[in-house]
Amino acid sequence: MAFVQLNYLNHRPLAFFAGAEGNVPALKACLQQAKRQSASIRLFLGNAFGAFGHSDETLFQLETQCTWLVRGQHERLLLQRFSPRRGSLNNQPDDSFFGQSHENGAETAWQWLDNDTRLRRAQSSFSYHNIGHLSQWTDLIRLQTPNGAILACHDSPDYLFPGTLNQRNLDKNQILQWLDQYHCQGLIIGSDHQPWIEHLPEGRFVASCGASGFASHPLYADVHYLLIEPFRGKLIPRIERATYDVKNWADQLHTEGVSSLLTYPLLKGLPPPDN
Repeated sequence: MAFVQLNYLNHRPLAFFAGAEGNVPALKACLQQAKRQSASIRLFLGNAFGAFGHSDETLFQLETQCTWLVRGQHERLLLQRFSPRRGSLNNQPDDSFFGQSHENGAETAWQWLDNDTRLRRAQSSFSYHNIGHLSQWTDLIRLQTPNGAILACHDSPDYLFPGTLNQRNLDKNQILQWLDQYHCQGLIIGSDHQPWIEHLPEGRFVASCGASGFASHPLYADVHYLLIEPFRGKLIPRIERATYDVKNWADQLHTEGVSSLLTYPLLKGLPPPDN
């Protein structure tokens, strides 16, 4: 697991994003709004690429607008398909990546990847020469500020504890152990498209920054990110909403041949289907 330590001596807000899924205008709206809020530290926590394609454009926005980038599930799969031993997106992945040591297991895993709409559109718009950038992303960030420290990752700060942290079934004792281990006030994850904040004892917290690529509420098409502001020696998390021209984006996707199975949920404030 790759780890990065960042030291930030300013008292300005911090912004956390995830789940862009290739939705370039929505991602831009989040980044621009965070910049207007004076968030000079902007961290992206995974799943930049996916259902809406436009992978190279998404990568450019993130590389030029964010302080550091964390790999999500989609980035890990793309890296596997761009394996130096393979050299092409069309070749078979390594068996070891899927925990399989036999041919049938690898074939099953490959069929699962090919049936994943998000990955298929992501890889078709991702240029091979950009893999060097993607390989530099990290897995875990510890951000030290004058008001406390933040731990940020995609799904979990412990590779022995895989899976998305779900607000409905949080192991608060485990989270507090992680916060003690890294001497942090808060843990931010990017794997849950729903934005939420759960407050813990002694001013600590765990939060999901939500998705900057699709809405999490069926009544709104707005996208979300997390803003953390310093206040009286503490770090205070707050969920932010950003608006963008979703109708124009859906029309553009339609002209590119994207199925209404993707554009309809986008207009109705629903996440894109997995398959």
